[in-house]
Amino acid sequence: MSNLSMQEDVKVEELSTGGGSFLWDTGIYDCVVDMAYFDKSKAGARSLNITLLNDAGKKIKQTFYVTNRKGEVTYMNAKGEKHYLPGYSVSNNLAVTATETDIGAVDDATEEKMVNVYDFTKKKEVPTAKDVAVQLLGKKVKAAIFKQVVNKRADDGTGTWVDTAETKEENEIKDFYFADSGLTVAEKTKGIEEAVMSVKWAERNTGKVINRAKEVAGGSTATTAKPAGKKLFN
Repeated sequence: MSNLSMQEDVKVEELSTGGGSFLWDTGIYDCVVDMAYFDKSKAGARSLNITLLNDAGKKIKQTFYVTNRKGEVTYMNAKGEKHYLPGYSVSNNLAVTATETDIGAVDDATEEKMVNVYDFTKKKEVPTAKDVAVQLLGKKVKAAIFKQVVNKRADDGTGTWVDTAETKEENEIKDFYFADSGLTVAEKTKGIEEAVMSVKWAERNTGKVINRAKEVAGGSTATTAKPAGKKLFN
């Protein structure tokens, strides 16, 4: 059985509601999962890499790390409480809202297929064998997406990537909701029938650009816009 399966001793939590280009404006979108595949970093952390397609024909790609380098999906906070890794939580919410099974069941059902993946050596996308999450493909979900300002990163000369004073705009997928109702996974688990969290998130965040850029010593910040298994519910 996949080690990505949900664990009974970890509470299902609500994720925070937070506060003309290829970028998506901040908001909640009806989307279709265009591609989803699992991968692994050089350090050993597993990731879920997804591409979403919205009604306007725009695509957004994001990588979520579903484990740490030890293959664990949880961490202990300062109070000694066990929590899911943020990337696991969002990926699991995608799996549940799209298939009503957890990410572990989706992982168990992967199929090796050729996927166009960017090759940094060849500087273009090339067909590459990946473990595709076939159960997610073509499924409808609602996605909460931020447009945000972040620091650009660069090699400091020692092989370590660090923040620079220059900034850029990018998108971040914050959470997923059921396509038909807008409910969160936690709300549906509790038997709630009318969406609350997605409505609050939209009210607080729609249209905003979130500034996550940090001050970097030795330079001022300048923003540049970059075009950009088992059923859980009956």
